[in-house]
Amino acid sequence: MYTVLPSPMLHTITGLRFQPIVDFHSGQAVAHEVLVEIRNVNLDVLFASLPTRCALQIFFWQANTLLKMQDKGQYWLNFPADKLLDPNAMELLLALRHQRRLTIEIQDPLTLTRMSRLEQRSVHNNLHRLKAAGWKIWLDDLTYELADDYARLALPFDGIKLDRSELNIPGRFDAFVHVVRDKIAGAVVVEGIETAQDLQRACASGAQFGQGFLWPESRIDAVVTA
Repeated sequence: MYTVLPSPMLHTITGLRFQPIVDFHSGQAVAHEVLVEIRNVNLDVLFASLPTRCALQIFFWQANTLLKMQDKGQYWLNFPADKLLDPNAMELLLALRHQRRLTIEIQDPLTLTRMSRLEQRSVHNNLHRLKAAGWKIWLDDLTYELADDYARLALPFDGIKLDRSELNIPGRFDAFVHVVRDKIAGAVVVEGIETAQDLQRACASGAQFGQGFLWPESRIDAVVTA
């Protein structure tokens, strides 16, 4: 089982951070993306070089921690794309009693486009298996350059999170949102919302949800004990 985190650095996890995912219509948080907190570590640098096995272990540790909490919130957890081809990871996901409270947020959108056709078909089949088991599945960090590839792949995503850089390219942003909704998945989260102007632009694009530092995150203490 993916329960023990082998890296001494990962045992320095001190908490979980919760970033709100906000419904533009109601203005309310409908879910939270969950990230680990490690003091005095640049998490972007860490996760850029972290083996995907370790990222998978973090996923299952987070899942088990969250499902033991008393509240019944909705949580989105990062999942490495290449592990969609890992039979052991698939069996663990299918066996996890997620209570329909966890959403898989697939990282590394470029990884899926670089897979062989056979591997992409395997991913397609595995995503259908996960959805049949009640999982919600979103793709993270989609860029304009990858949109045509994902339209062709026609993977069964519940929604798409746009890379935070896209909001800062107003000349194509609205068109990008429409392409995603028409050809890839109907639901869209705009990342990188930091100002009232960002929020106004995102709401006008036709996307339904937003995420960013405009809305304060929260945290809890949580440590790896195994």
